[in-house]
Amino acid sequence: MTPGALLAAAATRYLAPPTPTPTGGGAGQGGGIDWTRIHPDPGAVPRPDLFYTFMNGLLYIGGFAAGGALLAGLILFGAGPIFGTHISSDRGRTMMWRGVLVAFGVGSFTAVMAFLLVKA
Repeated sequence: MTPGALLAAAATRYLAPPTPTPTGGGAGQGGGIDWTRIHPDPGAVPRPDLFYTFMNGLLYIGGFAAGGALLAGLILFGAGPIFGTHISSDRGRTMMWRGVLVAFGVGSFTAVMAFLLVKA
């Protein structure tokens, strides 16, 4: 056999559709996982009142921590040049940025979780 004929025979053998043909389907895709049936179920959480109380507590702790970092950074940023410690001023500015970013992260956490927990 020539190399071209061997290649054609191998392609026919390896690229043939599988038998038996797979059945089922995911959302009309002709196969695979039906991703529309997979979603978080808040009803499956044991004692949801305790879960939501715990999550709200963590949210407030995160908010207070971010506010504390912002306040401490503001104090360092303002007091650094007064006492001649410009390194402290730079660190205070960095601390303020981090506090703001953490505050945005903590604040957006509830929006993200609410979006994920909505039943599709």
